[in-house]
Amino acid sequence: MTVYELIDKTCKTEPHFFDHDTLKWFGETLSDMKVLKDHTIITDYLGEKHDCVILSKLSRKYPGGARRTYAYFDTTTWEQVFRNDY
Repeated sequence: MTVYELIDKTCKTEPHFFDHDTLKWFGETLSDMKVLKDHTIITDYLGEKHDCVILSKLSRKYPGGARRTYAYFDTTTWEQVFRNDY
């Protein structure tokens, strides 16, 4: 899956995640993002498990300097899933 395929799938559930203004706020660009080949199981805050694709991205405006971060999207609903271990 490419980043653009992920954008197409998430545009209804996460309409602002890939917005130009959102990307600019975090110092991110689509060219610095990639969808990893492996899926992972994420347990959310409610204890529910989700099969997720992993989006790897470079956040240039991260506190303390640029940092590689990851976002997780459920493969069924295409909503962003937040891990409960943060």
